[in-house]
Amino acid sequence: MVILYLLVVLSLTISIVNIFLMIRLGRFLQENDATEKKHENLEEDKNLFLARFQKITSTRLRALDNKIELVDQLMKDLDDAYAKTFSLLTDLERKLDSYKRQEIETKVQNTKNLEDQKDNKNQKETVEKDDRLRVYELSRKLNISSKKLVDFINTNTDLDVSNHLVKLTPEEEKMIFEKIKEVPNISSKKENIPSNIDMAKDKNINISKDNANYKYDKTEKILDLSKNGYTPQEIAKELKIGVGEIMLVLSLFNNKEK
Repeated sequence: MVILYLLVVLSLTISIVNIFLMIRLGRFLQENDATEKKHENLEEDKNLFLARFQKITSTRLRALDNKIELVDQLMKDLDDAYAKTFSLLTDLERKLDSYKRQEIETKVQNTKNLEDQKDNKNQKETVEKDDRLRVYELSRKLNISSKKLVDFINTNTDLDVSNHLVKLTPEEEKMIFEKIKEVPNISSKKENIPSNIDMAKDKNINISKDNANYKYDKTEKILDLSKNGYTPQEIAKELKIGVGEIMLVLSLFNNKEK
């Protein structure tokens, strides 16, 4: 009996333990299912978050790429604009330099022209003012040697002529003509004198610039002045010709004498 009772009690105890274990297992399984569901939900949330993050990131990266391309295009446009501006500035600077150079050349040319006009005017005034003949020029007109004419003037007039380079006024020339008429034997070529005097009479003895511009032999003038101790520079100043021409004439004359 006791054994049977013990078996019954043991059986009941085992049944109770099994029931308790069953309950614990059921709870564990439920908790495990809940945990798995939580994990599944967390994985889904994670995937959704990653998808959203990737979408946002790709959108932002695409926008950033567009901005970078826009900046690159702006830089290219700025480079082109700078190159065009630099080219325009270079052309403008070149044109300004050309204009300034042309303006300076024009001013220089105008100044030179004014100086030339002034020099020509001064020379013309000098020629117009200095319409007197020298003694040796008058002697050539009268076919008389310079020395004889100088002696004649000093002897028969009140003039004091020291050499044949002294200049005579028209009044003095007229007076000398009158004196020569009174002394016809002054020249060995006296038959030529009346014709010269008549020529002077026909022109009303107008001894002016036209008389001073007669075509005399420059070579003889240069030689006469050189013999009287004038330097080539002084001769050039007196005859208003170049020093080179005077040097050439003197050189040729010296070679002929040798």
